[in-house]
Parts: sequence; C-alpha cells; structure tokens
Amino acid sequence: MQKTINKKEKQSSNETVASKVGWHSLSTLLSSQGDEAFYQTWLHQQCESVPDTRAGILAIKSPEHGIFQPVALWPSVMPEIETISVLIEEVIEQSTPLLTPLDESMETGWAVAYPIFVNSELEAVSVLIVDTEQSSLQPAMSQLRWGCGWIELALVQKRQWATDTQQRQLSTAVDLLAKVLAETSYDAAAMRLVSELAAAMGCDLVSVGSYKNNSTTVHHLSHSAEFTKRMNLVRCIESAMDEAIDQARIISLPAARGEGVITFSHEALSRQHQGESILTIPLYRDSKCVGAVTLQRSLEQPFTQQETELCESAVTLVASALEEKRLNDRPLWQKAIDAGRQQLQRLLGAGYLGRKLTGIGLLAVSAYLSVATGENRLSADAALTTAIQRVVVAPFDGYVRNASVRAGDKVNEGELLVALDDRDLQLEKLRWNSHQKKLDRQYQEAAAAYDRAKVNIIAAQQDQAKAQLELVESQITRSQQKAPFDGLVIRGDLSQRLGGQVNKGEVLFEVSPLDAYRVDLKIPESRIADIQEGQSGSLLLSALPDEPFSFVVDKITPKTLSEDGATWFVVEASLKSGGAQLRPGMEGIGKVSLGEDKRIAIWTRGLTEWMRLQLWSWWA
Repeated sequence: MQKTINKKEKQSSNETVASKVGWHSLSTLLSSQGDEAFYQTWLHQQCESVPDTRAGILAIKSPEHGIFQPVALWPSVMPEIETISVLIEEVIEQSTPLLTPLDESMETGWAVAYPIFVNSELEAVSVLIVDTEQSSLQPAMSQLRWGCGWIELALVQKRQWATDTQQRQLSTAVDLLAKVLAETSYDAAAMRLVSELAAAMGCDLVSVGSYKNNSTTVHHLSHSAEFTKRMNLVRCIESAMDEAIDQARIISLPAARGEGVITFSHEALSRQHQGESILTIPLYRDSKCVGAVTLQRSLEQPFTQQETELCESAVTLVASALEEKRLNDRPLWQKAIDAGRQQLQRLLGAGYLGRKLTGIGLLAVSAYLSVATGENRLSADAALTTAIQRVVVAPFDGYVRNASVRAGDKVNEGELLVALDDRDLQLEKLRWNSHQKKLDRQYQEAAAAYDRAKVNIIAAQQDQAKAQLELVESQITRSQQKAPFDGLVIRGDLSQRLGGQVNKGEVLFEVSPLDAYRVDLKIPESRIADIQEGQSGSLLLSALPDEPFSFVVDKITPKTLSEDGATWFVVEASLKSGGAQLRPGMEGIGKVSLGEDKRIAIWTRGLTEWMRLQLWSWWA
C-alpha cells in the first residue's frame, strides 16, 4: 500500500533544522564541485537528521543516457534494494513524493521517496528507509524535503558551471578562429595558431603538421621560425602525430584517454625532453584528416579533461579555415594537378554515380562522333527566277486602243497582248499608196516621151514611196503585240491606260515561259570554295514547305551582294522538275550536297574556320 504525501504540509524553519545537523560542512564540498563526495556527505547528513533512519539512497539522472543511476548509498549494504528500485520507478512515473511500507503489517519499516526537480524537470530521487510508526513519518518527509534543496542547488550549480565552461570554450575557440582568419597566408595563420595556443595553454612548444600520403610533416613550431637544427625533435613530433592520426583519437600523456590507446611515440617524445605532458589532436576537414596539432608542457602540469576539451573545440573550429588557406596558397600548376587528380579519383573510385554515368555518356558520344559520317550540305538563301524573259515594248509613239491581259495571266503563243491605235498609220498608208500610183503614171508618161533622165528620177521616187509604204505597213502590223510563246505575264498592266499615250521603246509587258525556272543561291564568301558546277541539291520554298524541288548548279557568277556587313556570291542553278504552282520571285532555302563527311567536322566547321582565322591573324 502506498500513500501520496500532501505537498501543502507546513515546512519547519531552516534555522531550526540547521541547528540540529552540521549542514554548513556541505558548502565547502558544494563549492569544490566534488560530486561524489558531496552526494555521499549529503546522504550521510540526511540520514542522521531523520530519526530511526536505517538506510538511504540518492539516484540522479545521467545526462548522457537519460537514466537514473545511484550516486550515493548509506550504508553500503541495503537489503531492500529491489523495493526501493520499484519505488524510484513509481516516483519517476508519477513525479510526486511517495511512501511504501516494507512489510505487510504497515506498522514499522517505511520507505520515504522524494523527487527533486530542476527547471520543472525531474533530475533526481532521494529515498530513506525509516523504522518508525506511520504517525511519525511527517517530520521525516519534511526533513527530507528540506534537505533535497541542497541537491537541487548542486544540480543547478553543476548545470550552470557546465554552461559557463562551454561558453568559455566557445569564446576561446571563436577568438582563435578570428585571429587565424585575419592572416592572409597559410604560414602566417599557422604561426598565429601555434603561438596563441602556446600562450593560452601555457605550453613550452606547440607544433602543427599536415597529413599527406599516410605521413605527417611538421611545418610550424611555436617560438621558432627555423627548426632545421632540431630535426630529432621534429621527427619525434611527426611520429606522435602519426600515432594519433592512425588511431583516429586524441592522445594525452600522462593518463591517455580511453583503454587500449597506443602511446609509444608519445612516450618517446616525452623521454626526449626529460618528461613532458603531451596532447595531440588530429585535424579533420570534411571527415578527412588533414593534419594534427601537438601541445607540450612540463610534467607538473598535465592536461586536464577540461583543457583537453577546450583545445579540441578550438582546433576543430580552426581546422577548416587553416586547411582552406593552405589550399589557396598552392601555386596555380599545383592546384590544376590536384584538381585533375581529385576529379580522376572521383571518376574511377567509389561513389559519384552521376559523374560516372556522365563520363560514360561523353565517351560514347565521342566514340560515335569519331566514326559517324553524314551528308554534308550547305544551306543558302534561294530565290526562284525565270530562265527566259521576253520584253514587249511600244514599237512607236502612240495610244493604247485595247489591252486584253495583265500581269499574272497565262497567254498562248500568238495571243494578242495589246493593240495600239493605227488610224493615223492607215491614213499614212493611203497617202503613200496614192503617191505611188501618181509616180507610176508619171513614169509611163516619161517612158513614152523617151525622157531618160526623167525616167530615172521617177524610178528613184517610186523606190522611196515603196519603202515608206512598207514601213507604214510594218508599223500597222506591230501595233498589235502578241505573245511570243506560251507563258505567263509577269509584269505589265495597261487596263487602266486605255487611250493613254505610250512612247517608243517603253516596256509594256514581260512574259516568261511556265517551265523554265532558275534558282539564285546566295552563298557566303567563306563557303564559295565548296561550290562546284554540277553539284546537286534541293530547294524548299516558303510558299510550298511540303514539296522539295531538285536542282543542279549551273554557273558560279562573279556577281556579289553586300548585305548585313557580309559578302555573298550569287550561284545559279536549274530546276530538274517544275510545277504549275511555281511562280517567279518565290523564296526559300536551298541545300547544296557537298558529299559525305564526318558529323563532328560538319557540325564544327564554322567554329574551326573561325579559330583558324583568329590564330592566323594573331600569330602569322
């Protein structure tokens, strides 16, 4: 049977209880931070303060494991340990003071348990075994409750002391990091590190070394810029560093931390200096060992646990910054070699699956490009023009009488295109006909009169009149311009000029055949050497993107065009086949076939030629 103690009971005065026991002796132990001695003394005083106390136990929660462990026991033998363990578990579960009888009669023999809280967290449990009646348990519980204040104070002080120690360590580490970062080079930063550690820890010698190729090399010693004359010491320090790095742990002499620690090299270093306290801390960056720091001082000042932790935190914080400065101080060629070696190790070593897949892909692409071939084709802007164009011009000055066609109309050979007004020509023809008849009559009269001279004159006038008549008839015939062949009117519209005047030689129409087209290709100046007559290609027009047309290069003209700051040559090609949908002036893209070549050469030709020109302009 268990009973919960009423927390509202009246507490006895502190001065009255303190007068009964010697609690003032705990103050010395509390300030000295001796946990075991303090807890044992407190439990002894507590048991003596409560009448009829047979035994007592104090259990405190371990900060590492979070379980309650006994830290003080009075006396050393306690037969009711199982009952007390169960009671402590119940106190932890309920977080309240409890009473448990040790026998079924519930008359004598009670276990009194009291929880101890720090910042509302259960941190300890105190249990006393009292051989008294139930009615006498109230004073025992009050005394236990008062005495537990010492434990609470000790726990608060211990936590505060741990916090202060951690803050001091952090402050020291941050100050050391700031001083190391303030240096611009690795040598200066390393010297600042060993000098500051030697001054802060009171060391005779502090050394720092770098770890590479499974061995350590000492680079800097405190209080010494040159250490070539101390090679024996340097070799011993390097062996000690290797010993700590190989075991991947901090080694301290005397009293090396942990069990099974090998300290042969540290002992040899200590003997060389007639006995010294030595502390070696490996340096890590990104889980990789980059060096070590060794601290040495007199044997009368061994490194304590607190000092070891301080040095460890400071060195760990500085390690990354120090290694970064060392890497930055390398020469450029060394950086390139190290970077290449690192990438090669990642590519061939374990892990980095994505990089390996990328490398395999690049290797496969390179192998493909080295053997793959394809058709090399040169692209150029192209325009469709007619191979033949017939111009219809005005044969004489006149007026338009009739115009039956205009640009865009298809015409047949002999079809009337335009008719000019020929009334004046008809009158001129009548005049010359009349004049010719007159001359014929005069010629007959002169011949009848045997006037030879007059006959000759009239004969010449007849020839003149005949020529003029033929000219007029020719002009009448040419007043009607007809299509010279089956084709398409590509220029000219006189439908809006009926009755209008035209001048001799004025272009009235342009007619081209329907099946004779030419392709004009604009070839860049840098690629004109690749074009030869007889090469074939294909044309794709913007108006007919789904129907390619084949062509053959006929002529490389000397004609050039200057557009957009570049020079273009005009190359003429003839279509192998045409279509009714083709029209002069259509534009598109023409591709000239240059033969088979490697794909990598086809894709990189422009870049290769540009680089050749640049190299020629710079070095030639």
